[in-house]
Amino acid sequence: MPSKLVLATAASFCALFLPAPVSAVTTTFFDASQTMTLVASGTTSDTISTEGYLFTYTLDKLFTGGVGLTTPIGRTQLVQWPTGLHAQAVTSGPVTGPAQITIRRVDGGVFDLDALNFKLLANTWATGADLEITPMLDGNDGPQVFLDASGSYSNTFSYSTTLSDYRGFNTSTLKGYDTYNLSLFVDFALTGVTLTDPSLLPVPEPETYGMMLAGLGLVGIAVRRRKQAAA
Repeated sequence: MPSKLVLATAASFCALFLPAPVSAVTTTFFDASQTMTLVASGTTSDTISTEGYLFTYTLDKLFTGGVGLTTPIGRTQLVQWPTGLHAQAVTSGPVTGPAQITIRRVDGGVFDLDALNFKLLANTWATGADLEITPMLDGNDGPQVFLDASGSYSNTFSYSTTLSDYRGFNTSTLKGYDTYNLSLFVDFALTGVTLTDPSLLPVPEPETYGMMLAGLGLVGIAVRRRKQAAA
């Protein structure tokens, strides 16, 4: 049997090359260094992929320009990548609805929505408004979060786990879901969002495996020599 000293040496050597614990990976959008790819274009929405996430945002593509006009011309996107994403309320077509942005991971895994910045592209002060955030897990809705969005065109809002609206609402409960849907009855632009993927684990590099195997080989030689010396 190899001595306790040899076993301890082997364990210590391997421990040197084990990957250190890695904390969750946080990604903050939007940055000019980040690239995106258009992966789907629907009747009233587009979907882009970037940094391992999917963003689907509504667009008023069937807008014709006015009563009596029949040719869809859509509406201009006032905020475009990489400044942010312009979600448009859908005003034309068989199905109309609010401006929405849906965020998912490419691999379908869970993540946290830690913070966001958005900009109004229409007035909401007369009626008041909330940005409604619906988290989902496996297709089931979680408790909604309502963040104040009352103001005038171009007003900006910022919320996080510690930065709340006047009622005390923030993003602290938006954790551990695989989908987040952001909805507002008028156009808005998502100009910043911080997402955290808690699932990433460290993966040893190929050269690390090689060094571990080499180290174990040296330990094996030492064990054989001790056996031969004891014979």
